Amino acid sequence: MALSQQRLASSVSAAGIVVRYAFYLLGAIVFGLTAFAILSIWNSRTKRIDTSPAFRLTAPELSRLPLRSQIVSDRRLGRVEIRQHGQIYHRDIDFTVALIMHPSGSIALTSDGLPRLPRIKPLRSARTVSTAVNYDLDTRLGDYRASELRVDADGQWKQCLAFVSRFETDAVSIAGWYCDASGARPSADRLACLLDKIALDAPLDSPEADRFLRARLARAPKCAASPVSQTVDTRARTRSSPRQWSVPSAHRAY
Repeated sequence: MALSQQRLASSVSAAGIVVRYAFYLLGAIVFGLTAFAILSIWNSRTKRIDTSPAFRLTAPELSRLPLRSQIVSDRRLGRVEIRQHGQIYHRDIDFTVALIMHPSGSIALTSDGLPRLPRIKPLRSARTVSTAVNYDLDTRLGDYRASELRVDADGQWKQCLAFVSRFETDAVSIAGWYCDASGARPSADRLACLLDKIALDAPLDSPEADRFLRARLARAPKCAASPVSQTVDTRARTRSSPRQWSVPSAHRAY
């Protein structure tokens, strides 16, 4: 009987370890699918389009940061319009947003709502550490998933939130990262409000994406964030006495 209890305890402990590390792996996968894919696009063999992005961020606090914009076109990914406020290696804020318009007829979203971003690579020349802390963001454009990570930027650790949209369309996705000043932890609520302040200055290259975003931008502003709670039962359980265990009917004494 003692041996059975020992095996049961070992099995429960092993299952707990598997569940815990599976949860960590999920956070790492979300990070890999979202944040620093944009930099690989920036440096890959894509066609650069010499014009300004059709979208902008209207948050006043971003106006003091240096702005870098770029549009690239990729055969598999589609058209990617990028705006970067700040720099990842500066001590100040870095907020990078990519608006991705997927090719017509392509499947832009996976079964779990994350966009397919090809040639995903980690941030080059920087060490990153992902965590199992995730957030659901709610904006008038739709939902986002954000994940916490840390970036070693020239010896200074920056805490960041990588994010990716979960829109109800395959035509467009929005992804990127938001890093606060060195040593400061970024606020998921603040990120949601920044993403809610996207505006369109010109028609998008994709009519379907243009219709989708404009219809939602006409709604009232809305921004909120909530942590993604672990769904595994983590309640402490006490061992019961062997006398309370059920006994097969064939061995019961009547």
